[in-house]
Amino acid sequence: MSNEDDAPRRVRVERNIYQRSTGVYEVGFKDGSGRQRWRTVEGGITAARAVRDELIAQRRRGQRVADNARLRVGDAANAWLSGPVVDLRPATRQCYRNAVEQHLAPRFASRRLDAVSPDDLAELVRELRAKGLAESTIVIVIGVTNRIYRHAARRLGWFGPNPVSLMLSSERPKPSQGKRRRLFEGRELEQTIAGADEPFRTLFTVAALTGARLSELLGLTWSNVRIADLDDAEVEFGWQVDRGGNRQPTKTVGSERTVPIPRDLAALLARHRSQSTYLGHDDYVFSARTGRPLGQRNVMRALRIAQTKATQEDGTPTFPLLHELDGDGKPVPVPHGAVPSMHSFRHTVASRALLAGESIDEVAFLLGHRDANVTRAVYVRELADVRRRNMRRSRMSMEFAELLGACTAVERTDDPETASVQSNPDGMVRDP
Repeated sequence: MSNEDDAPRRVRVERNIYQRSTGVYEVGFKDGSGRQRWRTVEGGITAARAVRDELIAQRRRGQRVADNARLRVGDAANAWLSGPVVDLRPATRQCYRNAVEQHLAPRFASRRLDAVSPDDLAELVRELRAKGLAESTIVIVIGVTNRIYRHAARRLGWFGPNPVSLMLSSERPKPSQGKRRRLFEGRELEQTIAGADEPFRTLFTVAALTGARLSELLGLTWSNVRIADLDDAEVEFGWQVDRGGNRQPTKTVGSERTVPIPRDLAALLARHRSQSTYLGHDDYVFSARTGRPLGQRNVMRALRIAQTKATQEDGTPTFPLLHELDGDGKPVPVPHGAVPSMHSFRHTVASRALLAGESIDEVAFLLGHRDANVTRAVYVRELADVRRRNMRRSRMSMEFAELLGACTAVERTDDPETASVQSNPDGMVRDP
């Protein structure tokens, strides 16, 4: 009779995947020195296959598989920030660093990479959501986590499952369900532009018609504005100005685009040029007194001033919230998103174009998105909601036309005044 001590330590399940008597899966591999190594996998057979397949892929790419099982999240994050992130734009670098320092390091810095599970990341998503962070911000945090693990596997000699890839779809952040973006509604757009002073009135008008990003508008030079023929005018977007006032190419190739503009906008730009001090080929279209591009903060400040001055046809404020005072007579703080921002010009252009029947691909080109999937993810919910409501109203009107007609007739009969008018079309009261 065989002794239990003679039972194998692990049993082969399939290629490179083994299972211990406790049910835990292990993946066997050879490190850079050719020594046999074993990696314990947290999760089931699917997680084990993911680890095995990544190992095979590394070998096919000619990468040397090393074993650095004790690598900690903080060390891996610092190596990533000082490695490939260095070559990115300053704003992107700062965004990634904030994600690490504010959200990942406080929780995971001292933990080993293989000690962070998909459940830990799901809990992080729930906590960030409970703190009120936007879904788009949570997407960045989880995306940074994914990049750290991939860098560790490729450059730092660590091999193990990436917990981000094992998260369930229900556990991941959902940018499409984030807070709705504030659009210009009704006559708000026209009234805001009417309340602006130059050069901001022209800048806001260009933003309202082209949907360009603020950084792209500020990066325009007169060489990018072709208005010699007002009937065939166009604006080329291929540069942007960051918050530090530095001009550089747009972030992606897809952002480079030439947008045709209507004659009236071309005439407005021609008038703006005639009143400008800097008219050189490489001078900025929207420049400060020094010839430098306008600062982003100054533009946003000018937008708020224009919104405060904006009035409706009856003379009442377009945005009453900007005129509210507290008990001490001081302006009430305006909640984020309560009034349109500079980015609202962009969202409004996209939403109106979609509602007008423009294709997703055409709107993606107009906005300079990388591809139509980006446009669809950001704007389709607004479009779908409007179309769904209109279709539901039309369907209900068609299906219940007879019922609604009968109810309307009864209501008219029950109303003495209406009934009198119906029986006396001329409106005259007759003796009984």
